[in-house]
Amino acid sequence: MNSPRQVVDRIIFGDYVLTLDDARPIVSDGAVAIDQGRIVAVGCARDVRGKFTSSTEYSGTDTVVLPGLVNGHTHAAMTLLRGYSDDIPLMEWLNEHINPIEAAVVSEEFVRVGTQLACWEMIRGGTTTFVDMYFFHHETATVVDEMGIRALISASVVDQPRNDAIDIDDQWKQAKEFVLDWSARSQHTTVSPILGGHAIYTLKRKHLIQLREIAMEYELPVHIHVAESQFETNYTQTTYGNTPINFLESIDFFEPHVIAAHVIWSTAQEIDILAQRKVGVIHNPTSNTKIASGIAPIAKYLDAGVTVGLGTDGAATNNDLDMWEEMRLAAYLQKVSTMDPTVLPAKVVLEMATSKGAEAIGLGSEIGKLREGMRADVIQVGLKNAHQLPMYDIESHLVYATHASDVNRAFVEGKCLYNDGEYLTFDPTEVRQKVSQVTDTIRNCQKTLH
Repeated sequence: MNSPRQVVDRIIFGDYVLTLDDARPIVSDGAVAIDQGRIVAVGCARDVRGKFTSSTEYSGTDTVVLPGLVNGHTHAAMTLLRGYSDDIPLMEWLNEHINPIEAAVVSEEFVRVGTQLACWEMIRGGTTTFVDMYFFHHETATVVDEMGIRALISASVVDQPRNDAIDIDDQWKQAKEFVLDWSARSQHTTVSPILGGHAIYTLKRKHLIQLREIAMEYELPVHIHVAESQFETNYTQTTYGNTPINFLESIDFFEPHVIAAHVIWSTAQEIDILAQRKVGVIHNPTSNTKIASGIAPIAKYLDAGVTVGLGTDGAATNNDLDMWEEMRLAAYLQKVSTMDPTVLPAKVVLEMATSKGAEAIGLGSEIGKLREGMRADVIQVGLKNAHQLPMYDIESHLVYATHASDVNRAFVEGKCLYNDGEYLTFDPTEVRQKVSQVTDTIRNCQKTLH
């Protein structure tokens, strides 16, 4: 007599299930069963149907199912500054354009609306987790909680004037309050509070040490820009007589888990430090090339055993939050900079956007793979558009041919956020109206600044 099938919340089917799990990487004609926010089965559709049943099933015809993408570094609310100031070197862009407009317009409402717009864009494109750094982090966390996407939100400090006149001592206080508040909600939210420091050149040595000490006390990762530009290298050499990564190592900054954004300008010795300290490096190829910050030596990092994920950076320097573009550009840049077409093959780039990206931000045991027991952060991608025909290799296809618009469905913690044109946790029309209102304010301020 056959055993009764277990009833689960939902089953997602696909012509292919790409697990990013070495134990069983690709399943043809596969399915993923989800219950109470977790993956309970991954396998052939026939086997999954034989053991599980659900009133909510998603057809897999002309689709591939894979883990949701992980955007390891962004400034979500800066979607409102998309295209505000382009084609300018990094430090000039920061000091003469972005810092002044932020001082004039950034508020709780700005951050709320900008984060809503960012989450809309990321959900549509199959990004299910992101790591954020910006002002008014409580507002960012509230939006993430409401919209259902997953995020690590940095309670960030920066030692420079802010439009709300909060000095750095108050920032430390607010950071701790934020961490305690959102940590207490951890069982009921997709928000994870972490700590953040902007950069070596916007924080004094004592601040960086304090950041490390608080991270150790609360057992949290630290999110920071590292070795992003030649300016930063020169600043660190002039100020501390050292290079950025060596300087941070000298103050034991890497004792907690560090999510290091960019990491373009590193020495061979520093690459060894990154590997030994298990630093999660987040590569942001579009932003880095657009501002001409440089090309990070990702192939060398991987060869040395450094864990590398991908990020978009903020939309003010990208100008979008499209992780499919980041995958392509990451591969292309390493191939041409090394003059070796075998470097960063599609499978490796996919790992950077999923399983390795999750590991880089400290969530490798929870997300980034389709495996029983993992959190059900899953996307279903269509395979029938013109630019996807014909298809011979699914991994190559996803990296070199797929667009954000090909994503059919996105699930976080087993909950469907986007279903084939329908957004289930927010109203895009309402967000669009709010964006228009804030944009008018930005334009008016822009006229007074220039």
